[in-house]
Amino acid sequence: MAQRTASAWPDADLTSCGLPTPGTDLANLPTACVVGAITAAKNGHCFLDWQLFQFALSLHSRVCASTSDLVATQKSLIDAEAQTTLELQMSLESTEYAAEALLADALDARDRLPRVYATMRLGLIDRDRFHRIAHETRLVVDEALMRQIDALIAAEITGAQRGYTWISVAKTGALARRLVAENDPDAVRREREGAKDGRSLGHQTLEAGMAQLFLTATAEDVRLARQMLDAVIAGRCPADPRTKTQARSDAAIALLQRKPFTCACDSDGCTAAISDVELDARAARIVVHVLCDATTLEGGDKCGYLDGHGPISAEHVREIAARGDAVIHRHRLDDLLAPNPASASGAAERPDEAALHRRAPRSDTPDERRGDGSRPEAGNDGRPAVVIAKTALPSDPYRPNLLTDLIARFLWGTCSIPGCERAAFSCDLDHVAEFDNVRPDLGGPTCVCNLLPKCRYHHLVKTNLEGFVDDLWIDEAGRYHSSVTTPLGQTVEVLAPNQWLIPRLADLRCTHQLVGERATGTAGGTVEDAPRRARTRTAAKHARRRAERKANRERRLAEHSDPAPEPEPAVDTVDEDDDEPPF
Repeated sequence: MAQRTASAWPDADLTSCGLPTPGTDLANLPTACVVGAITAAKNGHCFLDWQLFQFALSLHSRVCASTSDLVATQKSLIDAEAQTTLELQMSLESTEYAAEALLADALDARDRLPRVYATMRLGLIDRDRFHRIAHETRLVVDEALMRQIDALIAAEITGAQRGYTWISVAKTGALARRLVAENDPDAVRREREGAKDGRSLGHQTLEAGMAQLFLTATAEDVRLARQMLDAVIAGRCPADPRTKTQARSDAAIALLQRKPFTCACDSDGCTAAISDVELDARAARIVVHVLCDATTLEGGDKCGYLDGHGPISAEHVREIAARGDAVIHRHRLDDLLAPNPASASGAAERPDEAALHRRAPRSDTPDERRGDGSRPEAGNDGRPAVVIAKTALPSDPYRPNLLTDLIARFLWGTCSIPGCERAAFSCDLDHVAEFDNVRPDLGGPTCVCNLLPKCRYHHLVKTNLEGFVDDLWIDEAGRYHSSVTTPLGQTVEVLAPNQWLIPRLADLRCTHQLVGERATGTAGGTVEDAPRRARTRTAAKHARRRAERKANRERRLAEHSDPAPEPEPAVDTVDEDDDEPPF
């Protein structure tokens, strides 16, 4: 039997990679060194993923070389891939499925996505992100198109074009899905048709008399169903002991069984409002938002964006638009524009559309189509003749108008805090630089340059966590950036991931951008001002343990007619003659 050897990693000196010397007491390291070490470990993880692919490909090459007639074995159940999978399974001490998935990703890295694969070596993406990209591009069969999409995705990741400095797994998949839809609509269409055929409903038996019901349907229907369940449980009173997840489960079963959903507080003074009238009023406000170019509805191939899901194909957009419950609103960016008072031509009467805009020639490359569309003319002094200025409601300068609200949410798609995937229309719309209700002209403006979607939790973090800094700015190319700086000094910057939805926005300027303003927000309160928990995390953990122990004890007592007495907990006593304390 082969002797297992201990890993050499714990004693390896990786200081050149940014990690501390083995045996270093981390408590004595400065915070910046710890943060840097975490980043170095992340980069190392990406590099090792890249190296693992190399080793898997090397094994595959060796198996192919050892096969006398490779063509003849391609239809065998034990082909080269199966043999390599066996070798990987043994080396990784993993399942056949895990080894097979590793080999599939490695082969995609070599044959289909070599440029994206190269970004793994740089520490920009890990295997999870690569796997999402490989999954989203698997239906692209044209080799030339595949090379083009590979180059575009790699360029976005590395930041060469409207790039990203931080991109989550979900947004990585959305990026690949969008580029496939833009460059090979047929691939998305085939996937869409196959996916619709796969809609289903099933269940799985769980332990302790429970079971799980799972439903597969179109993204918009699932989004509507989820919002409907949220509308049902919104009527609970504050004393209802169920979590939101538990309440949604009860609400779904009640709706399916056509039974009323009731509050579970068991209080005589219950304030629950779950009547049919209340529910109908909440259901009437349920909306699933989709944004698309006008040409898409007319038969074009530009993909759209479904809130809470991500990019969807042009065909999918038209399917949603054709629904009987769909309402289509058409918006124009011109509705936000006003003459630029700083321009020599700004004081003049606004010219007609032909004089105000010109259409740039359509580029042959997808990379340059961002500028396709009307562009504002410059004034006589070189300054833009019109600027983004009509962004707030005339009756309330704190509230954005509808078009500004839509742009601010769709630009970011989700909560703007890196790593949070809460859908934008389920978030608050936050003034990055605080709005001054007394002197609006002195506070942060209600403008696309100062509005970011934030989920309720991260809105509280931004407001109450001292040292948390929130930034939003627009660069010279018209790209929207945001960043957050944590109390320990970490700064993470991202570009608005969905600016491709509104390409003309990059050519427009707001009055605040022209004077070089940058929106910066800091905590105005303290952690003590934030909402309070009913109990501490530790207390909640102990309560769960006590409840589980109590349930186990009751079950044991019920199963044994003559149970053994429960042992009393040991109690430390102190001898009066003992000088040593009991600790």
